Amino acid sequence: MGWVARIDTPRRVEEQRVTATVTAPSVLDLTFVELGTDGRFLAVGCDIAAWITFYASAQARNADAARPIAEDPPLSAGVLLDLSFDGVIPWLLPAPGSTYSNSETPLRARLFARIRTALNVAHAATVTVRALVEHDTVPS
Repeated sequence: MGWVARIDTPRRVEEQRVTATVTAPSVLDLTFVELGTDGRFLAVGCDIAAWITFYASAQARNADAARPIAEDPPLSAGVLLDLSFDGVIPWLLPAPGSTYSNSETPLRARLFARIRTALNVAHAATVTVRALVEHDTVPS
């Protein structure tokens, strides 16, 4: 992988994604496209009870499909962050230094996520990421 120049001024970004409406417990994939190739998680929000996992690539997301919530991912599996929302507290603040980085070749401005919901009624989830973007590349 080639060297990626640091942007002149890291910037704070907030990107929001909304899932499709589903009527039963579901597993839904999300892709964030405005967070650059590398950065730091500042806060993550979700408006319903859900388990959200962030990944370095679509391949890592696919490989993690069957992992139970109580099981830690293997080291270097491409899992960047696991968060469990209770439906009461809408924002979680990851530990300082929680970073993300796209690991695809060619490098792309993408952050992949999977949301697992447990509601038995019609619902859609709104997931918001607040991040400090440190590196960019042309979105593709």
